[in-house]
Amino acid sequence: MSKWFKFILGIAISIILLLLAFRKVDFGLILRNFSQVKIGYLISSVLLGMIILLLRSYRWKQFIEEYKNCKLINFFESINIGLFFNNILPFRMGDLVQAYMVSKKTGVPKSLSLSTVLMERFIDLFPPIISIIIGSFFIILPQQVSIILSVSVLFFLITGVIFIFKFRNLILHFLGKISSKQKFWLRILSLFKNFYSAIDNFKNVKILMKVIILTLLLWTGYSTGMLLVCYSLNINLPSIWAGYLIQAITALSVVIPSSPGYVGSWEFMGSLALSIFNVEKDKSLSFALLSHFVGMLPVLIFGLIFVIKEISLVKKVSKDSIYETNQKI
Repeated sequence: MSKWFKFILGIAISIILLLLAFRKVDFGLILRNFSQVKIGYLISSVLLGMIILLLRSYRWKQFIEEYKNCKLINFFESINIGLFFNNILPFRMGDLVQAYMVSKKTGVPKSLSLSTVLMERFIDLFPPIISIIIGSFFIILPQQVSIILSVSVLFFLITGVIFIFKFRNLILHFLGKISSKQKFWLRILSLFKNFYSAIDNFKNVKILMKVIILTLLLWTGYSTGMLLVCYSLNINLPSIWAGYLIQAITALSVVIPSSPGYVGSWEFMGSLALSIFNVEKDKSLSFALLSHFVGMLPVLIFGLIFVIKEISLVKKVSKDSIYETNQKI
């Protein structure tokens, strides 16, 4: 399947999900909901999103702590630039940009930085799945969020982790054999070696506990942000746990093939999450739209600032290089 076919498919899915999300919705009611928003809650959610980005950068830093001690600002800038490009470019190219930027800033090998980005994404798959499984014991989930599917995905994730750990030597030996024939497999071998190097950091109990605690804090932060958006729309929820479940279901939008920025998939899953608590369609869609905007705003602000900074640095280096060349002449 070609990349462009996936891109077109993602656009088509986004359009379909947008049509489903906006079906039988009174736009007048949505505008009224927006006009009655409590701004204080939204500002709090945006500020919380900024803190979450800092925590996420600190967690990412732990993945290579044993390999090299680097400044937190390098990770903060790189993660914001990566997420910024994920919102405007197809094929999750922002992940590659994120890995490249931190490698450039810290001197860490590109294959190692990429492996830590992939590991970060992999770890973030667990909280929403576990939240959905636990939530299914207390509330009836919609058909689109199957408990059987969630348990199956969790099973395959755990099985994959066990396989990767148990057959480490076998995997590296196999890749070592075929990498001698093709350059592509040599890169894959390097990626796996650095992936295992990043995993080896977790043998340090202190780092492992930091990552676990930070992941729990991040998930609580994301869920609290969802609650704040709900409160801004005067949506009353039965308990704090509702925030975790709403975040879990909405977070599934990032794994659905869609356009850059998860347009359509976020709106559909976000409104679906609120329907569990019998929230009116216009309010649930208002929530999905607002939560999408509030979630993207910190990334767009920081990302744009750091992209402009990088462009300025490149221009400065280029000018200095031209000046030095002219001086020699």
